[in-house]
Amino acid sequence: MKQRMECKKTMVAKVRSVLSKQKSFFRKIYSFEIPDSKEFDETVCNKIRQTEKLTIFFQAVRNGVNQSDSVGVNTFGFRRFSWKDWLISISCFISVIRCGILGKNTNESVAIYLGDPLFRVKDGHVLLLWISVAILVTYSFREWLLVLEAKGKFKVLSVWNICCNGFNPVDLQMNKLNTKRFRFTIYLVSLTIYWVMLIIPLFCTLGSLSLVLTNPLMYRNPKLAFLALLWAPTLSLSLTVVFSAIIGFGWYIMCSLYFHLYRLRDQIDCADILLNNSKHGLFAEKDIQLFCSKVIQNLNNLEEASHKLRYVLLWYFSVLSSAFDFDLFIGTIIRVYNSLLCNFATTAGFSVLISVGIFGHIFGSFITQLGRLTIRLHQLSCKNKLSMQSVSKVLEIMDRAAGPYNGIKIGDLLTLEKRFFVSFILENISILMLFTVNIGPYFESYKSSA
Repeated sequence: MKQRMECKKTMVAKVRSVLSKQKSFFRKIYSFEIPDSKEFDETVCNKIRQTEKLTIFFQAVRNGVNQSDSVGVNTFGFRRFSWKDWLISISCFISVIRCGILGKNTNESVAIYLGDPLFRVKDGHVLLLWISVAILVTYSFREWLLVLEAKGKFKVLSVWNICCNGFNPVDLQMNKLNTKRFRFTIYLVSLTIYWVMLIIPLFCTLGSLSLVLTNPLMYRNPKLAFLALLWAPTLSLSLTVVFSAIIGFGWYIMCSLYFHLYRLRDQIDCADILLNNSKHGLFAEKDIQLFCSKVIQNLNNLEEASHKLRYVLLWYFSVLSSAFDFDLFIGTIIRVYNSLLCNFATTAGFSVLISVGIFGHIFGSFITQLGRLTIRLHQLSCKNKLSMQSVSKVLEIMDRAAGPYNGIKIGDLLTLEKRFFVSFILENISILMLFTVNIGPYFESYKSSA
């Protein structure tokens, strides 16, 4: 009997050890933990510096993360141009004028000398006019951003520049968990933007060359092929710069807003700690007064950032959504040029629209977080006897949280909320339907007449 009992015990021990090993194995595979080490901290800081250098190289900004409110414009309100600015401006103007002329041109000699990559291609004028308009609009937006930066309007984007030297919870005014989450979020955003900005020149170069090389008439007319290849670098440079500027500046906006979002989440955690202390009789009124002062200060910083960036975000949401709706239109409805270009336009349009919608969904959580903060303050004020000074601060925060000035503003039109993603997708579907109904018949009649 003793031997049987010992055998059973050894069998149970073996089974438990095997199950524990399998459990630890599956935990390693399927569990996800936020990295926390000095090496990872240095990796994130290096990635921030690398992404910042790319944005400066592509002239998305000129001062990087270290924005200031000092004015760098002349008496006429114009910023000082560098040799990169002149090169970018000249190439963009050449591309806009060239594509605009080719989009309306019917003379073959003019098309040959301007190196028309879509020579005698059905619907080619649509694509050329679209490229001309896209470069003009994005270049104007880039110039507007650089002028605002030279006027010192983007100091709100440097609120997170303390992260360039490390993620210290004391400097960030967050607890360790929120600091780790914020650091990992910044790493993911920076890594994504870094690689996208590296890939953009390759895609723009291949795109401008593919327009030339996939046209069969290029192989019958050597002069046209030579001039088209000669003009191609100007077009690829223009597209690379304007698209990189849009994506690079979006990186500064996202990182700044993430900083405010994680600070707000940290304040909710602080409110939970105060609630827990009050349950155990460890409540001190000085703590809630200090807490309310920090909340008011952070709300003021968020309101300032939202106010100064509202028209920039309006451009991102309105112009980008309309532009990539048109990409979906020419890629799925009218099928311009060839299937390769149509598939690329469809993929780009769908990806950008989904990304913009996700951006709105994430930062729409500001309103939700403020609602949670209001609930915590209400619980604190009900469970504890507060002085008039503390009550006035609590009521001020509640009034600010319920007011119309909170959250991320899109111009003067609306505030980002959680349900924005659904409404954004529905609005873009309706815009695509408007393109199809109003512009689609024009292309059908043009194809039938051709």
